[in-house]
Amino acid sequence: MLSVGSEAPNFSLPGVEGDEFDEFSLAGALREDLVVIAFYPADFSPTCTSELCTLQDMDLLNLDADVTLFGISGDSMYSHRRFAEEYDISYPLLADSMGEVAAEYGVCMPDWRGHRNVPKRSVFVIDERQRVRYAWSTDDQSVLPDVGAVRAAIDDVRDDRTAVQRYARGHEHLGAGRGRFETAWSEYEVGAWLGAVEHFDEAVAYFDAASESLRSAERFAESERVERACQDAGDRADDYRQAARWYARSAEHYAEGDAELGDEYRSDAEGPHEAASTGDELPPPSSLFPEE
Repeated sequence: MLSVGSEAPNFSLPGVEGDEFDEFSLAGALREDLVVIAFYPADFSPTCTSELCTLQDMDLLNLDADVTLFGISGDSMYSHRRFAEEYDISYPLLADSMGEVAAEYGVCMPDWRGHRNVPKRSVFVIDERQRVRYAWSTDDQSVLPDVGAVRAAIDDVRDDRTAVQRYARGHEHLGAGRGRFETAWSEYEVGAWLGAVEHFDEAVAYFDAASESLRSAERFAESERVERACQDAGDRADDYRQAARWYARSAEHYAEGDAELGDEYRSDAEGPHEAASTGDELPPPSSLFPEE
């Protein structure tokens, strides 16, 4: 079995998420999230059902901005789809039909109940540098993983390099949102209400993405300096998002001739707008974690 600290082998496997068939790769998921890999012997095995449903119920999916969970067995995608429908499993189930990925992770059983190359019950937590942060496997397929230990391993992944990678994404989205916001504000000031609504709403989408990345970056920050930068940038994105939402609603009411409600939403938007547009410029990502 792979040991903690070793490099996790990349893989690309067919699988199903909900009703949709797709191709899933470790490297692709790691561009956005940590990855938890749960190998299991077979769909519809009672213990496997308990394992996968327990992992789903442990609030891993409430960390969906930070964690991708893959379930992997040798079953076909059609079996996976029936299994997911039966037990309301919402994360991807991948088909390692030849057991090659399980073998690379050192958890492939040559024979299990008459089936060849079946994965052992195993769990790995992989960080964004593709390093194994947690590894567990059992030869007793009736034993379930310690979900508390899995959660602790996820919570323990704190490093500034990972945080700054996420900060960089949030910083980029925030800049794009500010560009849309400035365009919308110019239209708003001259009474071009419909154009202002469109561009404020576009700005909100960018600020949503920025806030998600920046709050994730804040959770992963190791040093106080990086944590503070992520927090400040997240606050800025949240203020801009709220201002854009209220200005958009204000513009809608002005367009409809309802000046009273337009004024009310404008008044609500002025506070977060002022908070977002004042203060120091946010530090560029390169200043937080310079390239070596």
